[in-house]
Amino acid sequence: MANELDEWERVAEMASKLTSELCGKGSSGAVQRRVPLWRHNGDPLLVGGIAVHEPSFVHADVGCKTWGAAILLARRIARQSIDISMFRRCVELGSGTGLLGLAAGCALRDVEGAIVTMTDYLPALIQAARKGAQSNGLLDNGAVVPMRMDWFEMAQQIAALSENQGLQARGAISLPTANYLDAVDRDATAAGNEWEGRVEPTLGAEESKGAFDLVIAADVLYEIEHCYVIALLANHLLATTKPSVGWDGVSYITPRFILTTPLRSTHWREVAAFEAEMAATPTMRLVSRDDTTRADDLNSWISGICDKHSVTVLENDQNLARAIDEDDDDLLVYRTYIYERC
Repeated sequence: MANELDEWERVAEMASKLTSELCGKGSSGAVQRRVPLWRHNGDPLLVGGIAVHEPSFVHADVGCKTWGAAILLARRIARQSIDISMFRRCVELGSGTGLLGLAAGCALRDVEGAIVTMTDYLPALIQAARKGAQSNGLLDNGAVVPMRMDWFEMAQQIAALSENQGLQARGAISLPTANYLDAVDRDATAAGNEWEGRVEPTLGAEESKGAFDLVIAADVLYEIEHCYVIALLANHLLATTKPSVGWDGVSYITPRFILTTPLRSTHWREVAAFEAEMAATPTMRLVSRDDTTRADDLNSWISGICDKHSVTVLENDQNLARAIDEDDDDLLVYRTYIYERC
């Protein structure tokens, strides 16, 4: 009983903190912030940090905040503890403020032909991705391409495409009864994807089928319906294994789907549903799954750096000091999945 009370107090404290933070976001309007990321050797991925544009809560709801799951997965990609350097066509699901997609774009900046497609359905968030790509020098060179994607609209297109090809389609996935955007607001938002006079291109089912060798996502399991549709989308978007000629002859790129999610006590049902849905997808297999906090992940990497250098290369890094303080305030455990095409 005492343990249950302690857990409820912890959850209540986190909920109170989050509510206060989102209320603050709602009153502050849109802001730009820089998120520092480091390469495996301690050098910054981008000097000064990744520029991220966070819209107001009014325009983007929960998408207005750069969440911890995106920070954790972006760090791992930046320092290549999750190596994406072999991939050329990457798509991010539910980009939000865009940190993860922008980190992938920076990591692949020097890889010839690499393109990261960042997707969301809220116009304010697509615009945030566009502004972030521009601020980080990833837009004009085509390294990052922001596009609109409505997951449930795409699911309907996938079902129709499967039926037209004589394939068995998954049963219909209903719209979530969301607690952050009701169905009326969602339909109104999806009906027009124009923001500040710009109409963003939409990623459709036919042209996106098997078009990507890497799918990434962070903190997207908010509703039970999301767990069903994300598995469907990843399976649809990922290419089949294809040969790639390198200096050592012919090697093979196996397309991958990487997702990081917080293990919130309020969302265990969604996590379980996602894992079950992926396990039931015969063309995808789980390669790895690990749980960690942001603080543990960062401290483990710092220890590795210190072991390799007599004097740490990070000791005068003020951005790192701030990151350590921020991570200590984040008590959530995060789970990262890596699936690959089979």
